[in-house]
Amino acid sequence: MKSAQSKMEAALARGDVDERTKNVYLQQVKRYFSGFESEARAHLRTVDKRLEHVNQVHFNLSAERAVAVRRIDATQGVLQDIERVSGA
Repeated sequence: MKSAQSKMEAALARGDVDERTKNVYLQQVKRYFSGFESEARAHLRTVDKRLEHVNQVHFNLSAERAVAVRRIDATQGVLQDIERVSGA
């Protein structure tokens, strides 16, 4: 890419950009950025999988928390009834 960039800059400076020079440059630019795109897409897939996992863990923990809160509420009700009945 660096070589293609230098050649294109030189051709532009000379005012001598023909079809071949332009096509070679565009091919190099396409090849260079296609690699970045492929890498970014692979990274995005990895991040999406990690987010799916995090969301599942969050969902599971929220459900566990709700169960624990319900158990505490039920237990407190029983303990309050015992205290009331025992007169303590």
